[in-house]
Amino acid sequence: MFRFRSIRSRLTVTFLAIIVAVMFIISLFLYNLLQRYYQNGLQDSLTRSGNLAAEFVAGHLREQTDPSVSLSRFAANFSRQSRARVIFINRQGIVVGDSERIGGLLGQPLNRDEVLSALEGRVGTSVQYSATLRQRVMQVAVPVQGEGGDLVGAVFLSASMQEINVILSAVLRFLFFTTLVAMAVVGGGSVILARRFTGPLEVLTAAAGRMGEGKLDQRVEVSSRDEIGQLAAQLNIMAERLNFYTSNLKHFAANVSHELRTPLTSLSLLAKSLQEYEMEPEQRQEFLADLDRELDRLIALVHDLLELTRLEEGEIQREKIALDELLREIINQVSPRFVRQGLRLISDLPAKGVFVAGSPPHLRQAVHNLLDNALKYTSPGGWVRVSLWLEKDKAGVKIEDTGHGIPVKDLPHIFERFYRVDQARSREMGGTGLGLAIVKETIDAHGGKVWAESKKGQGSAFHFTLPLVY
Repeated sequence: MFRFRSIRSRLTVTFLAIIVAVMFIISLFLYNLLQRYYQNGLQDSLTRSGNLAAEFVAGHLREQTDPSVSLSRFAANFSRQSRARVIFINRQGIVVGDSERIGGLLGQPLNRDEVLSALEGRVGTSVQYSATLRQRVMQVAVPVQGEGGDLVGAVFLSASMQEINVILSAVLRFLFFTTLVAMAVVGGGSVILARRFTGPLEVLTAAAGRMGEGKLDQRVEVSSRDEIGQLAAQLNIMAERLNFYTSNLKHFAANVSHELRTPLTSLSLLAKSLQEYEMEPEQRQEFLADLDRELDRLIALVHDLLELTRLEEGEIQREKIALDELLREIINQVSPRFVRQGLRLISDLPAKGVFVAGSPPHLRQAVHNLLDNALKYTSPGGWVRVSLWLEKDKAGVKIEDTGHGIPVKDLPHIFERFYRVDQARSREMGGTGLGLAIVKETIDAHGGKVWAESKKGQGSAFHFTLPLVY
C-alpha cells in the first residue's frame, strides 16, 4: 500500500520530482539551443543567398529600365536554389522582380521594416507568422549596392520554417519519451533502493515494537555495514543490556523481598510471642535481644540498599585525599577486632604519600567491607595483609587473607547483589549480601577497577585500583 507518509513513498516521489525537474530544464535548454541554431543557420543561408543575388541584379537596378520580366525570371531561379521566395526592390521601394508569378507583388510598393532597413544599408531580419502559409516564416532583406557603393535597391527573401518546426517537434517528442523512460527507470530504481533502505528500518521498527511489549529477547539480523547495520547492531546491544538489566532487576527485587521477608517474619513472630505468652524475665530478655538483632539486621539491609542507590545516582563528593593515610586509619580502627579473633593484620604501605580523588566516607566503607569479609572467613591463627602499590597513573590496593577461599565457579558472581557463596553461613554471620556489591559500585564510581583472585581452601585476594592525583 502506497503511503505518502512512509520513507519509501517520500523517496520515490522525491526522486521522480527531481528527474522531472532536471529533464524539464534540460529539455527547455536544448530546445532553445536547437531553435537558435537552426534559425541562425537559416538566417545565414538566406543572407548569403541575398548577397549573391544582389551582385547579379545590381546592374539592372542601377540602369532604371523596366527589367521586370527578366528580374522575375532571375528571382525564380534564385528561389529554387535558396528554397525561399525572392523579391527584388528598387531604390523607391517598388517590387521590380518576384519569384511568385501568380499573386506576386510585381509593381507594388513593399513597405516592410526589413526592406526599409535594407534601403538604409543594413540587413533586416524578422520571424513572423504567415496567415497565407499558416506557418512561421523567416524574412531577410539585403541591400543592393552599385559600383560606387550607392544603394540601388534591395533583395527580400522569405523562407518557411516548417522544416525547423518539424525537427524541433521531433526533438520535443524525443525528450518527452526520454523523460518518460527516465521516470520509469528512476521510479523503479528508487522503489528498489527505498525498499533496500526501508526494509531493514521496518525490521528495526517491528523489533523495537516487540521490545516495547516487553519481549527483550529480540535480535535484528542485518548484514549491511552501513549506518543502518550499525543501528541494528546498537539495537541488539541495547536489547541485550535491557534484557540483562531487567533480569537483574527482577532477580534483585526477588532477593530484596526474600531478604526483607526473613527479618520481618522473625520480628513478627517475636512480637507475637511477647504479646501472647507469659514469660520469665530472663526468657523475655532473650526474646528482646533476638528482636534487637533482627532490627539491626533490617536496618543494615536498608542502609546498604540506600547506599547502593546513592552510588548508582553518582552522589559522590570527591576531594584530594591521601590513600595511604586513609588505609592506616582504617587498620588502626579494626586491629582490635582482628586481635580478639586471633588474626594478624599486616600492612604494607609506602612511606610517601599516595593521593587520589575520591570520597573518604565511601572509600572507607569499601575497605571496611573487604576487611570484614576477610575477618569473617579467616580462621584463628591466620593473617590478613593490606598492601598499597603504584602503577603508572594509578594506585592499587590489595587485601589478601589465608581464609577459606572462593570456588572458581563463584568468582565471576561475588560482586553481584545478594550473591552468597555459602547462603547459610553468610546469614549466620549477619551479612546482608550487599557488601561486595557496594565495594564494586564505589570503585566504579571513582573511575577504578575491582577484581578478586581465589582458590577454594587457599585464601583470597581482593584488588582495586584508583586514578592518581598529583
